[in-house]
Amino acid sequence: MAFALSKSVLPRLLPAYKCARSIPTRPCTRPLHRSLLSRSESAPYFSRTLASLARGRTETFQIRPSGPQAEQEEAFRLSPLDLIVTQNYSTWALIFKLESADTAAIAETFKRALAATLGQCRHFVGTVEKGEGGSFSIVKKPDSTARFDVKWLDGPGDDFPSFAELERAKFSSQSLGDPGLLTIEGMSMASKRPPGTSPEVSGFQLTFIPGGMIFNVHKHHAVCDVTGTTSLVHQIADHCYSIRHGTPPPAWDEAFMDRSRFIPPPVDPKDQVQPPPPPPRHPDWLPCSWLLFHLPQSRVAELKQLAAPGDGTQISTYDALTAFLWRVMMRNRAQIYLPDLSLPAVFLESVNMRGRLTPKVSERYQGNLLCGGLSQLQEKQLTLGEVISEVPLPRLAAYIRQITAGVDARTLEGFLAAMTPVADVSAMHSRLDIFPPMSLAVTDWRRATMCARDFGFGRPAAAKQIADVVYENMMMIYPQRPAPEDSAAAADQGLEVVIPFETHAVDLLIQDPDMQKYFEFVGYEAGAP
Repeated sequence: MAFALSKSVLPRLLPAYKCARSIPTRPCTRPLHRSLLSRSESAPYFSRTLASLARGRTETFQIRPSGPQAEQEEAFRLSPLDLIVTQNYSTWALIFKLESADTAAIAETFKRALAATLGQCRHFVGTVEKGEGGSFSIVKKPDSTARFDVKWLDGPGDDFPSFAELERAKFSSQSLGDPGLLTIEGMSMASKRPPGTSPEVSGFQLTFIPGGMIFNVHKHHAVCDVTGTTSLVHQIADHCYSIRHGTPPPAWDEAFMDRSRFIPPPVDPKDQVQPPPPPPRHPDWLPCSWLLFHLPQSRVAELKQLAAPGDGTQISTYDALTAFLWRVMMRNRAQIYLPDLSLPAVFLESVNMRGRLTPKVSERYQGNLLCGGLSQLQEKQLTLGEVISEVPLPRLAAYIRQITAGVDARTLEGFLAAMTPVADVSAMHSRLDIFPPMSLAVTDWRRATMCARDFGFGRPAAAKQIADVVYENMMMIYPQRPAPEDSAAAADQGLEVVIPFETHAVDLLIQDPDMQKYFEFVGYEAGAP
């Protein structure tokens, strides 16, 4: 999760919670298993290495952008909105069904589509480099490339689940197994690469599995948010379709890469201020897991009715869902951390600003354009006791709506003004672990329509974030999966939500009567015991 916070807000986000214990925790990661013995050779738009692994076979290509600007050196200046975000990679896996296919031809289609896409979306190739006055830019040089791994795990000895098995498991990350098999080493979610370390901005992996394939997009979060990633995925898909069917290639608008609207004017060095030291990780966090739950469509309607005010006012699915889960999570976490229930409840959410500005910004914009909705900025904050039980659920849903509605163009303007004199904005990047264990941060990915485009060999059946780390207070609402062929299942497709909870006590949440009434537990997304 990543969004803009002004430095003046930070001191208000660290209430002194009284907890029953103070136990240091550690990232919930899984080891990455990869060993490449390679040789290189040249090809028209890529160079290639071959690797023999204990499981499957891998070919690694270095994709060079095609097109008229491929040989030019370019620098794409990053805005404060790009620098304030988490400094890790984000990895999105698109899972396809393949009845029978020429895997070599599909891999070739992806190579050509990636070269064409990177020739248009040119800030997705290269590295982040530091410039003058504390600025950072994505620098694309004539020899810049993006890594593309093609892996075959579809053989009888590879012991990887088939597409049919993944579908039966509702594509939970637990069913996919070791995330290291599906991600490029050094580009997983747990890989922290600050802008000052010249991180590569992207990488791609295509993995063939029995009856299907998984296409994984890795991008450094400084490049763009999930909406920008969706824009990139659509461009790749349209190029794949064009290559497969001989149709005209997709157009591209340079404005989708233009961050100038969100880059403040330079400040004289003598007027710059140094960023404050980063807050420490909150000491009371216990190791957590991410759990995947399914909410059938019929239950969505029931939740909305449960959270609806009595005056006939409409309530959104987001408000109802988030209010319900905030209440259930805090009620169960209170049994673990024993907090002072009179303290303010800390709630954060990331808000896509593209449609909240005048003029509006295109949904195809490939940059970070998020601001934070914060309970701490409300005139009257709800307490933990009120969130857990003391106010009706419709009041809690209305409170969330109030927080969301308060994020507007002035929020963004205030953030940019606060960041203008800061010598190095990246030093103030967002971290959720500074907040106490009874906090909740929500990100809504339902509009990330990565499965909407036909790649020429079909649409993805699911889009998943491949995680090898858990953010202990971050809840994610997944993009809705395409309706399955079975008509009964399609009618009740509903929503999927990833919820963090303390690993040693997950049964508290899974067996909660309210959760069991509305939600189906699907499996672990990360941090399985």
